Amino acid sequence: MYGEAGFAFRSKYFLDPFISVGYGTLASGETELPDSKYGPGGTLHQHLGMWVISPGITTDIWRFRLRLGIGLAVVVESNRYQGDNNSATQMPLASQAGIGFNCYEVPKFRLDAEARYVTAKGADVTFWAIGVTARGDLLTY
Repeated sequence: MYGEAGFAFRSKYFLDPFISVGYGTLASGETELPDSKYGPGGTLHQHLGMWVISPGITTDIWRFRLRLGIGLAVVVESNRYQGDNNSATQMPLASQAGIGFNCYEVPKFRLDAEARYVTAKGADVTFWAIGVTARGDLLTY
C-alpha cells in the first residue's frame, strides 16, 4: 500500500512543478522459528517501508498526465524477535515515473487512474503502484 500528499503549481505553460511526500508499506510478514540448540523458538516479525520525498514535473497531454520526479527515499527495514527490536535505515536517491488517465473533471477538481514506477537503486528497492489520484485547487489567484 502506498499513500502520498503533494502540492503542485499549475503554470500557464505545459510543465507543472510539484513536490510530494509519500509512504509505502512494501512488505511485512511473520515467521515461526522452531526451538533449536541455539535457543528457544518464537515469532519473527518483519517489515519494510519507504518514505519518498520527491520534487518533479507533470504535464497534461489530452486526457493523460505524465509525471517524472527525483528525490530522496528513506527505506526502513525492521525486525522484532523475542522482545528485541532491530532496524536499519538507508537514504538513497529515488526516482519515479507515472502516467495517469483523467476519469472525471470539474473546474477545480480532477480524478485520475494512475500507474507509477518508483525506484531507489541505492537500497535496491523498486515497486509499482496502481491507484486513484484526486487533485483539487486549494488556492487560486
